[in-house]
Amino acid sequence: MIVVVEGPSGAGKTTWCRTHGGRFALLEDVPDRATVPEDPEAQARFWVERNVDRWTRVLERERRDELVVVDVDPFKLHYVWTLWRSGQISEHEWELQREASREAFSAHRYALADIYLVSAIDEPTLRARRDGDATRRRGGFERHVKLRDSLLRWYRAIDDLEPGRVHFELPDSGLTPDLLAVGPRRVRSGAELFDRLLALLS
Repeated sequence: MIVVVEGPSGAGKTTWCRTHGGRFALLEDVPDRATVPEDPEAQARFWVERNVDRWTRVLERERRDELVVVDVDPFKLHYVWTLWRSGQISEHEWELQREASREAFSAHRYALADIYLVSAIDEPTLRARRDGDATRRRGGFERHVKLRDSLLRWYRAIDDLEPGRVHFELPDSGLTPDLLAVGPRRVRSGAELFDRLLALLS
């Protein structure tokens, strides 16, 4: 079973994963920005391949441990979609990433998780947490704050695909049996699922 923990920068994702995921937690690893190509098409493929590699590690952990708690969604198409929705990138950049992602998703190279825990805390709380955390530099914080509303819309659409698999909180009680009772998703990927998701977002 795969549980993804998501939310804006400063929402407490990594802390929640460490606290409640324990040995099942798979934390995010941020790439060296110098390795990212400048050409938009190459850049789109770079990010998709990176996310596919991460999904492969998720599946390996699931096979080994039966449960994996993932800090940040490996199916990270939401990031480019929210950038486009907030006017921070061009429609062409969104389309390149969308098509590269559709190709990989249709080939079952990466997919949707079984459960999503998405922090929906408001902007003032995010800023207060950022200001109170001296252990991390959040260079892209302002950019990420602008994505909050679109991010929530993205995960509402994922919930519409199969209601009850997205929870808009990081529960203090952790991964309770009630939360996990929904079980694995019957269909995690494929062209039809991808197209249904994008139709819900249009």
